[in-house]
Amino acid sequence: MKRTISLFLLVLILCGTFAACGNGELSDETTVVTTAPVATEAPDSTTYVEPLEVPKDYYLDGYEFTILCTALMTSPPTPFAYKDTDQILDEAVYRRNLLVEDEYDISIEVVTDYTTTMGAAVTRLQANRNSGDTPYDSGLIAVFDLCKLAYQGYLADMNDVPYVALEKSWWDQNATKDISINGKTYYTTGDISYLDKEYTFAVTFNKTIAAEKNVGDLYSLVRDGKWTLDAFAEMCRGVTEDLNGDDILDSRDKYGLILWGAINTAAVNASGNTIARIDDDKLVLTLNNEQVISVVDKFVGLAKEPCVINFQKMSGGVGWVEMFQNGQSLFLMQYLKALPSFRDTDLEYGILPFPKLSEEQDNYYCGLAGYQTSMYCIPVDIYDDEISGVITEALAYYSKEIVTPAYYDKTLIGRSVQDPESAETLDIIFANRIYDLGLFYRVGNLGDQMSQLLLNKSTDFSSMFEKYRIAAEMDIKRINEFFGFEQ
Repeated sequence: MKRTISLFLLVLILCGTFAACGNGELSDETTVVTTAPVATEAPDSTTYVEPLEVPKDYYLDGYEFTILCTALMTSPPTPFAYKDTDQILDEAVYRRNLLVEDEYDISIEVVTDYTTTMGAAVTRLQANRNSGDTPYDSGLIAVFDLCKLAYQGYLADMNDVPYVALEKSWWDQNATKDISINGKTYYTTGDISYLDKEYTFAVTFNKTIAAEKNVGDLYSLVRDGKWTLDAFAEMCRGVTEDLNGDDILDSRDKYGLILWGAINTAAVNASGNTIARIDDDKLVLTLNNEQVISVVDKFVGLAKEPCVINFQKMSGGVGWVEMFQNGQSLFLMQYLKALPSFRDTDLEYGILPFPKLSEEQDNYYCGLAGYQTSMYCIPVDIYDDEISGVITEALAYYSKEIVTPAYYDKTLIGRSVQDPESAETLDIIFANRIYDLGLFYRVGNLGDQMSQLLLNKSTDFSSMFEKYRIAAEMDIKRINEFFGFEQ
């Protein structure tokens, strides 16, 4: 009875989501799920929809497909598990899971290991290998652990996993480009998970304070390419107020900006720079350059001023969420996961990308939070690589059709965005994300050291970099050697 009901729901989902099957030439070994061509203004033009190409009639007789989910947090969202709520996103995850379960006759099992201590996934996969167990078919793993697993040989190159097609639109092409070393992609992201999107950095601004201070149309600044670090700093400097008159600036007062240590690396990423990046397929240390020095001088220099408060070191007893809700700051630099905190309040706010270093910069860039981000992978030690490949690709494909619209259109934009201009800037943010491998691989521990510069209000980047340079170069050498490069 359960399967009959599930199949009925599956038909409804397919009818509502995909409209009808398209035409195409196929081999006898694959099945394609696609959408009927949609007519545009030109009568003879069509909209192409990429097909899902996996084996036909691939039934697994109730196989438990187990996904290991880890994060350096205690209670993050889990994109493969749904709660029994009336939330649109939960319902979408349920529908996606149900569709894939019925299509391939599997059950999706999620194992979570959420802790603020690094190494949870590393410990699990090492223990599994030592015991000969293969309990996980795939994983959504904290990136710091993920990178360690990658260069220690615990993860499969996703390019070699049968039926995983990373060139398809449901996989993030920027991620593949930024993350692949020597053509090997041991983890990535895309529609299959919204967790990395939640932990993408953005700037939130208080519209009431912006109007009071007459800062002008911030959205127009973004469109015109004039939303720069200098313009941002000048606006911040216009807002400092001792609200209770005690001559002490703490969390009970008013500021131009609320931030925290990791924002220093995010500001560097916003300039288009990284701790390390891929150059000729190799990982290369890239942090020490004039643009980065300029960002640190400007940004940490701003953080020294009384218009900025760092919530990791503030006193006064008011948390950063309450401060921004209360109208105690013009700007907040945080990841997008913070936005739901302001939904059901009287706060009027907008969303902006991180500012450019200068107007000459070609684009706005946005980084991800290293400690909070998790990405998708397939372990080497799995029961069957074809099973992992087929189900992974199906999850990614149907996530694009079902989960991503529920997250992006109906949850993020539908509930957390107050104006169409913010929706426009979110498009800019997601189209120009930077995946900083130097941050993810913890090269020379430079990400933490960049945070310490901001926490200590020190602009002495050169001394810091020289202190950790040799360790960073050794990390780069070890990683490249694993990926097949001789030094």
